[in-house]
Amino acid sequence: MLTVFCLSAAPAAAQDQPLAFSPPAAGIPVTTNVEYAVTGDVHLAMDVYTPPVAASGGPALVFFNRGTGEGRRTRLYDGWARAAASQGIVGVLADLRQGNEAADFRLLIAYLDRHGAQHGVGAIAVYAASGNVFSALPVVEDPSLTSIRAAVMYYGSAPVSAFRLDLPVLVVRAGLDRPSVNEEIAALMRAAVAQNAPVTLLNHAGGHHGFEQVDNDAASRAAIDATLDFVTRATSVAYQASLRASIAEATAAGQVQTGKFHDGAAGYAVLVATQPANARLRLAYGEALLGDGQFAAACGEFEKLRDKGLGYRDLGLPAAEACLKKGDPEAAIAWLRSIPPQFRPASLQNDPAFAALRDRADFQALFSR
Repeated sequence: MLTVFCLSAAPAAAQDQPLAFSPPAAGIPVTTNVEYAVTGDVHLAMDVYTPPVAASGGPALVFFNRGTGEGRRTRLYDGWARAAASQGIVGVLADLRQGNEAADFRLLIAYLDRHGAQHGVGAIAVYAASGNVFSALPVVEDPSLTSIRAAVMYYGSAPVSAFRLDLPVLVVRAGLDRPSVNEEIAALMRAAVAQNAPVTLLNHAGGHHGFEQVDNDAASRAAIDATLDFVTRATSVAYQASLRASIAEATAAGQVQTGKFHDGAAGYAVLVATQPANARLRLAYGEALLGDGQFAAACGEFEKLRDKGLGYRDLGLPAAEACLKKGDPEAAIAWLRSIPPQFRPASLQNDPAFAALRDRADFQALFSR
C-alpha cells in the first residue's frame, strides 16, 4: 500500500523558516501567466524563470506540482525555480489542476515541445515531490514522452511496473521520513535496478520529509545542489548520446536480471552478430541462453571463449552448468577443473546445479586438499 504525503502537511512553523536553497542569483527574469493550453473554458498558464545569462536551448526543470494561479507559485516552488535558474536551468511552474494533474502535465509537455525554444527551453527534466510523485512518476516513465530527458523524484513513490531505460532518474530519499515511505522508495529502487534502469539514489540521511522547508542546513543545500547538477549533466548532449549508445545491451541485461531470458538471449544474439569479438558480450549471451534452457547453444558459446581473458569463475561456472545440462558431464568437469583451486567457491560441492556430479570421483577430487 502506497503512503502519500503532501508538502502542505509540513508544520506551520516551517512556513516562516528560511528555505534551504543557496542564495539565488540576482536579476532572474520571471515571465508570468504564459498560456500553455485551453481545455473547455479553462485557460492553463505557466510561469517561466529564465537564467540571468540565458543559453539558448539550455535544460529546463518543469515542476510537477498540483496548484493553479497563485497556488502554483508557492514560496517553496518559487525558491526551487530561482535555484534552478541560478544554475543555468530554466524553471517552469505550471497550472496543474487537482484530479487532472497528469492530463494537464501532458498538455504542458506538448506545448513545450512546440514552443519551448521561444522560452529558451531545450531538453526537459521533471521534478516532483511527496504526494506529487504518485501522479508524476508513471507519466514521465511513459516511453512516448521522449522529450522528457531526465526526472527527479523527492521523498515519494508510485506504482510503476516498467521503467524507461532512456530516462535517467534521481530519487532523493529523506532518511528521517516515515519508515513506510522509505520502504516504498526502497521497493521502487529495487524494481528499477532489476530492470537495469538508469536510476540514482541520493540518501539525505539527516533530512526530514520536505527538508527544503524544515532542514535549512548544509546537508540539505548539498542535496539540492546535487539535484541541479544532476539535471544539467543528465540532460547534456554527451550523456544522452552515451545512454542511447548502450541501451540495447542495457535492455538485454535487464531482461536477464528479471528472468526474461528468452528476450534477453534474442537481444544479445543481435549484439553478438555485430560484435563477434566482444568476449564479455558473448559471455552475457551464453548466460542468457543458459537461463532460457538452450543448453547446447550455451555450451557452444562458452567454448568460443576459452583463452579470451575472462575470469576463471565468470566463464567456468556457467559453462560447466550449461554443458552438464546439455548432457556432457565430462565437459562440465573439465570446465570446473579450469578454475584454479583457490577460486573455486566452497559452496560448489553442494550446489544443486551440480547435484548430478556429486557422486563422481573426479568431481570429489576437485575439492581434495
